[in-house]
Amino acid sequence: MKSMLILTDFSDAAFRAAEYATHLAPLLGAERLILYHAYRTMVVGSDVPVPAPQVENLLYIENMEKLAALQDQLRMMTDTDTKYELLAEDAFLPDQLNKLCRENEVELVVMGVAGKTGLQQFFMGSNTAQVLKTSEFPVLVVPLEAVVGKEITSIVFSTDLENISKASLEKLHHYLDLFKPEVHVINVESATEDRYSEESRKQITRLHELLEKYNPAFHYVTGTHIADSVIAFSKEHHASLIVTVPKKHSFLSSIFHKSISKELAYNSNVPLLSIPALPD
Repeated sequence: MKSMLILTDFSDAAFRAAEYATHLAPLLGAERLILYHAYRTMVVGSDVPVPAPQVENLLYIENMEKLAALQDQLRMMTDTDTKYELLAEDAFLPDQLNKLCRENEVELVVMGVAGKTGLQQFFMGSNTAQVLKTSEFPVLVVPLEAVVGKEITSIVFSTDLENISKASLEKLHHYLDLFKPEVHVINVESATEDRYSEESRKQITRLHELLEKYNPAFHYVTGTHIADSVIAFSKEHHASLIVTVPKKHSFLSSIFHKSISKELAYNSNVPLLSIPALPD
């Protein structure tokens, strides 16, 4: 892995994500970790962000100093000689994210979620939802309760049994090959007389074939709330990581993706790896 992008707003949640990423980096073979902070400058009396050279320069210096302090803290936590790069800029993160990842050969974006106060939770949840919706690159969402340094021994892959592209599956295979975990595939459906269509059955067969070498266990669960069911299942099976491949243009998938992130923020200590729906 060439680069890992760690997003931070200098909150406790963001620091936990940076800790988690720093310990995970050697396993992923990451050559450098980019600590990134996006900020916005405002001119008094204006409703929109506009350039304010003096204010922007002061903010840039202040944020770079905070990034340097974060880097120093992270360096003390591991024995590895990790290469860090610090980047702060006046930017709207969702608009800048994919361009930033392409220019820096980023293969994984890492960010925190949740916060101590309701206001922090609102903003962190909003930022997470925007990044998950926008990113064309895998995103690892690390909840505040995540245990840093814990090995990834069990993965829960949540699927709606819709077609997953070969490119997205290759990303999934990449992480399964690295972690070599116990793999659980879970599908949650509401209770109906005929739960699975012919197309769904074809996808089940396809998934069995594509994941065969990882010896996965398949679980078909009945539930009215997908996120709650996935969280409960993950806790029951002591999962180290939940993996999803949300669909970019599916309304139902967007609801699922948003709710699973919210559940992770408030109720789970299990990180979420979101692999984007990539074209073949």
